[in-house]
Amino acid sequence: MPKRRKEQKAFRKFEDVKKQLRKTDRELRLMEENRWSYTKNMLRFGFASWIFGLAVFLFAIVAMNTEFFGGVQLTWSSMLVGTPLLVGAPAAPVTMTAVSAHKFDAKIKRLRRIRKRLVVKYQKAVLRYVEEVAASRG
Repeated sequence: MPKRRKEQKAFRKFEDVKKQLRKTDRELRLMEENRWSYTKNMLRFGFASWIFGLAVFLFAIVAMNTEFFGGVQLTWSSMLVGTPLLVGAPAAPVTMTAVSAHKFDAKIKRLRRIRKRLVVKYQKAVLRYVEEVAASRG
């Protein structure tokens, strides 16, 4: 009778590791699928916000030069002050996207390490179960 309990315990451990491995595989697959769609959407949003900012900037320049605000005239030197902002503005969404993609990569690497450990644990549990079944029958 004690062999049977030991065999059941080995089987439970084998099943527990198998469940953990399935859960980790599912999480890993979802993270890999979501990483690229999330990154693509972030870049689209960043580009759209840059276009919107550029449009607002150009509208402000046109409005200021057409005496819409009471005759204030902008000179070329004062308009050139905003040029570095126009050039540097796309860097913010790209940087945010890179940081969030790096976070996804870090989570994926962590899940791969966990999966690797679980596979080793699973293999050991299977071997232990097979050894105990073989020992109890023969």
